[in-house]
Amino acid sequence: MKKIKIINHTADIGIEVYGKTIEEIFENSLNGLYRIIGVKSNGYEKEIEINVCADEIEGLLVKFLNELIYYIETQKIAGKIIKIKIDSKENRYNLYAKLKMGKIEKITKEVKATTYHNLKLEKINDGYKTSIIFDL
Repeated sequence: MKKIKIINHTADIGIEVYGKTIEEIFENSLNGLYRIIGVKSNGYEKEIEINVCADEIEGLLVKFLNELIYYIETQKIAGKIIKIKIDSKENRYNLYAKLKMGKIEKITKEVKATTYHNLKLEKINDGYKTSIIFDL
């Protein structure tokens, strides 16, 4: 199963993301974001935790990716997910993620934010699929 496909969009850029689980969709979406930005980091020096919640799964994905864009822009760090848990309770989605992060050496493209444009996470035969558009 392919995991990430870059898609063209008129003024922005997007990715088509696949995963066997919802958690894998989030992990592959992060990897797609890093691929678009062209992130090069110098290893993993520290761990961070991210906790976000939303009323729908798509909103949770947008908040998660925008939180990571914040770390890229303000602290110049990027990394990989070492633990991720997503659950829902009373029509509310919650995400907890732990990431290993390192200083960014290079970025080739700046992404401002994740958008809601045509965002829909859907179940397919062998997992899940979504398309995400980023504002450049």
